[in-house]
Order: sequence, then C-alpha cells, then structure tokens
Amino acid sequence: MLDFYLIADEQPNNTPSSQLRRLGGIEEEEFEMAQHLGLIETYADYYGKFRWSSQQVSHKLFLLSSCPMRGSTALQDILQQAQAGGLGLAAWGD
Repeated sequence: MLDFYLIADEQPNNTPSSQLRRLGGIEEEEFEMAQHLGLIETYADYYGKFRWSSQQVSHKLFLLSSCPMRGSTALQDILQQAQAGGLGLAAWGD
C-alpha cells in the first residue's frame, strides 16, 4: 500500500508521518495505472517516498478530469481532500 499524508507546502520533507494526517492509500495496480497515464511521475517508486505540492495536487486533479481513469478512485479521493484543504501530499510506500 502506498499511503498518502496531508502536508503543508512550507513543511520540511523530513516531517515524520506520525505528525501528519493520513488520507488513505492506493494499491500497486492503481499506482501503475496512474503512472502509465502520467498522473504519477515515472521517477516515483511505489515502495519509496515522494511529495507533491498543493499546486501539483491541483494540476493532477485537472489531468484526472480528462483521462480514462476518471471513475471514482482512491487517488482521486485523496487528491480532492488535499485540494479542499489547500495542502500538498507526502507519499510513503510499505
């Protein structure tokens, strides 16, 4: 599972996940589909760690609105919650 946490743009990258609010996670299949569609960068690793700013979150929601993955997905729900709060996302794989 790749877990997503809300993080303010000004918070440092080394903020521990225990200090952040977990929004949910996505399975590897959804990660690979989103990566194939260009929603998740090719450098991102399902088992690693990466981060998106609030601006990137908004852009990814825009991209999602015009791609074949439009149905209700865990990633879409996570992005919408982050955008509603004006926050970015930190992701940790396990």
